Amino acid sequence: MSGPLVLMDGVSKSFGAKLVLDRANLDLMEGEILGLVGDNGAGKSTLLKILAGVLAPDGGRIYIDGKERKISSPRRARALGIEMVYQDLALCPNMTVWENMFLGRYLLKPAGWRFFSILDKTKMARQAQRVIATLGVPVPNPDKPIQSLSGGQQQAVAMARCLVSTPQVLLMDEPTASMAIKEKDRILETIVGFRRGGRSIVMVTHNLPEIFQVADRVLVLKEGRSIWTGSLSGMSPEDLAQLMFTGKRKSES
Repeated sequence: MSGPLVLMDGVSKSFGAKLVLDRANLDLMEGEILGLVGDNGAGKSTLLKILAGVLAPDGGRIYIDGKERKISSPRRARALGIEMVYQDLALCPNMTVWENMFLGRYLLKPAGWRFFSILDKTKMARQAQRVIATLGVPVPNPDKPIQSLSGGQQQAVAMARCLVSTPQVLLMDEPTASMAIKEKDRILETIVGFRRGGRSIVMVTHNLPEIFQVADRVLVLKEGRSIWTGSLSGMSPEDLAQLMFTGKRKSES
């Protein structure tokens, strides 16, 4: 593929009188990790939620594989190969690990009566455990409720839930939040592994050294606008922070 796998062109979004995205642009290549950074309120999460089908844009166009697409729901995004790990995790604390991972897409098996099916709990629990294991974060019995897990383990479950549908594009909003250093390193290694496998990732984080550790390119949002995108070559976390807060690179100051 010569062009971008994902292209968001001139995307705008308002909440009441508040303009959150102002003709923002994003392009993502196949097998690439794109770091998405900006100050609080820059519109990063909103941009990802539009691509994930959670929010509807007020304007702009979205192209997947060169074709314009209307992403009207998370189900539609999933059908296009797009999944998202949310900053607030979006997990049900009183439900088990496997129930959270398969919520809304339960696996069924024949019930023994014509036209009836029941949940295949054993298959879902096994599959949940297998997918979580690929992340390298130890999570106990998948029959345990989410509320009994540590913050890092809950983050791993949220990420594993996205992998059930084997997406081509992963949108990650603060994927290492609430994790210990060892867990963070494992998750970052896993994200790099996704890229090696041909997946494309957009990663939002306020931890700029993580961006430098894994990202191929970075997109900077400021006040809802895309102000800069490019390679991190020759830049430092301090340079990137200055770009985020002032809108200018050091050489332009």
